[in-house]
Amino acid sequence: MVGRSTAALMKRAQTLAAKGDDSMIELAEVVWDLRALPKPPDGDRPTLDELASRVKLSRRTICYLLKVWQTFSDLGIPRERLVEVGWTKAAVVIENCKPEEVEEALQLAGTCTAKELPPLLKGAEPKAKARTVLLRLTPRQYDQFAAVLVANGARWTRGERGLSGKERALMKALGH
Repeated sequence: MVGRSTAALMKRAQTLAAKGDDSMIELAEVVWDLRALPKPPDGDRPTLDELASRVKLSRRTICYLLKVWQTFSDLGIPRERLVEVGWTKAAVVIENCKPEEVEEALQLAGTCTAKELPPLLKGAEPKAKARTVLLRLTPRQYDQFAAVLVANGARWTRGERGLSGKERALMKALGH
């Protein structure tokens, strides 16, 4: 994609960012190309903050995308392989592996979720899949539910916006 104008690359980045996860690896390449442009005298190359603002992603996400593209490009890993694994898992692999471990880590990444991946890369045994429970409670029911959880060890976080330790507290309340 190198050789395209800053405006064309930015438009492509905005389009890909709006598509979401399915286009993130391609977005990583476009963001890399934008950052690789020579700094013109008129300041046409966007800064990380400008780029994040214009594609409506966080600066942190932009930095992860750049790191994913650079690392895997340097290692010669094809884009198709990264798309298969997903950019989030690719970022986890980068954070937790040495270059010589990447191919094996990518194979492992294809068998688990991004949340399960870090401990597995460190040699931990796979855990049984966790289940998510969604409850539709009235405000009064939620207050009762929260009171039971707090009484069994859960704690309010960030100015009582949420609870931490819910799972353990619920199991304690259930007698397990």
